[in-house]
Amino acid sequence: MHTCILLIFTRIRVVKKLNILLLLTLVLRTGYSQKQVAITIDDIPNVETFNRNKFSSQLLNVINAIEVPAAIFINEGNVYKNEFVAENKKGLSKWLNSPNITAGNHGYSHLNYSDTTLAAFEEDVKKGALITSEALGRSPRYFRFPFNSMGNDSVAHQQVKKFLKKNKYINTPFTIESEDWVFSTAYEAALKKNDLTKAQQIAEMYLTYTIALFEHFEKICLEIYGRNVRHIYLCHDNQLNADYMLELIKRLTQRGYSYITLEEALKDKVYQTPEYYSGRFGFSWIYRWEKDEAKRKSLMKQEPSYEIVK
Repeated sequence: MHTCILLIFTRIRVVKKLNILLLLTLVLRTGYSQKQVAITIDDIPNVETFNRNKFSSQLLNVINAIEVPAAIFINEGNVYKNEFVAENKKGLSKWLNSPNITAGNHGYSHLNYSDTTLAAFEEDVKKGALITSEALGRSPRYFRFPFNSMGNDSVAHQQVKKFLKKNKYINTPFTIESEDWVFSTAYEAALKKNDLTKAQQIAEMYLTYTIALFEHFEKICLEIYGRNVRHIYLCHDNQLNADYMLELIKRLTQRGYSYITLEEALKDKVYQTPEYYSGRFGFSWIYRWEKDEAKRKSLMKQEPSYEIVK
């Protein structure tokens, strides 16, 4: 059995100017790996970190350096959040032009479908792929719901799925998500206070919690399906991942993971499982595939918890 290995690893340190020192080569051996995961990143582009770091996306730099495939889900409205529109467009183009990146639509304004009308949501989806379609020469194949919310009930779910199918979008699920945005908010607050010790503690909590979630869902999948599934990990474009994605990849590699594209992950037959949850909350599809509501809640209660260091 082949597994991916790290040949050279230099730890990313948090420094005042938030620069990344990339001296790493990640070799992905071809062939079968028992554990596989597709990395997906929401809310691209984060123009605040992009502008702050002299119009450079540190997270993209990491992905390109280690050549791990990633799918990105774009909120094109982010491009227009400040006066640096031209620079922001160039930054988004760098993501789209990377050979390691698969582009997806995340809506123009990160609109929660559960809090609006179907018509308004459809318009936001269409508006959210204009720059991307022009850059790619085609519409993106994948779509991910903001907040992973497909509506308040089964009728809303079916209506919006019909719209996506009509527009040839693949609705993109996830199996593991570790609320990195919560950790990143605390992490950046610590950095602003120049409290590097606290920032590193928060980053370590994020890494430890994420690995614990992988262990949790691995256990569930072995119990339910009798095997490891091809996981889809959801995270966000933020400073925390820019600084620590390298370390997260290292730890997942040590657990036996190799890295695949979103397309490869979705070929796992588990993603053809019917969804039995039709509410507004955006939790893992592994829970949504559980028909028994009581068992679903039981599995969710077993999920690891965290508490941000104060």
